[in-house]
Amino acid sequence: MRETTGLDGIFLMRRRARRQSRAPMFRVMGVTAAMLVVSLAVISSSVAVFNDTTDNTANSFTAGDVDLVDDDSGSTMFTVVDMEPGESVTDCIVVTYQGSVPDPSGVKLYSGGYTDSGDFDTYLNLTIEEGTGGSFGNCGGFSPDNSIESGGTLSDFDTAHTSYATGAGVWDPSATPESKTYRITVELDSAAPNAEQGESVTALTFTWEIQN
Repeated sequence: MRETTGLDGIFLMRRRARRQSRAPMFRVMGVTAAMLVVSLAVISSSVAVFNDTTDNTANSFTAGDVDLVDDDSGSTMFTVVDMEPGESVTDCIVVTYQGSVPDPSGVKLYSGGYTDSGDFDTYLNLTIEEGTGGSFGNCGGFSPDNSIESGGTLSDFDTAHTSYATGAGVWDPSATPESKTYRITVELDSAAPNAEQGESVTALTFTWEIQN
């Protein structure tokens, strides 16, 4: 081997040093490239999957109602003046269930209260019947199913039936719409004393209620 000296020797030593320093770099670059190829393959494999879905849409919820109406058109059943002992008055009203709830609880009738000038309510005898036929202001064709109040006074009714829980009646609608006629008879007791002259009951309210 030829011995190198001087400048030629210095150049030769530098070229060898550069070649030796490049070799590890090339190896690192080779390993990095291989890892990149593997990573790309894994990512590509993860993305390429089969999938499918199914759904159920447009769901909704709406509350039902328990709508109760009557045929009085806002008119009063009774406006009676100058009653005499033994005199009675009768009128009918048709109550209709037209709610969307198909099988609600029964319809109950109770007192909505009134104003009494004294104790006149204790001399007003009250009879209430449930049935079919007739209409508001006209009991022609009425056929009773049962009597839900009989033999008591207005005072008794007002005390015993004050809410749905204590209401009178057995009508339980099984369809919608469905109607029931109520015939109400009020009589001034024939034994009303002379002291009841001029006495009165006013603002009397009969309330029908239904619950689901």
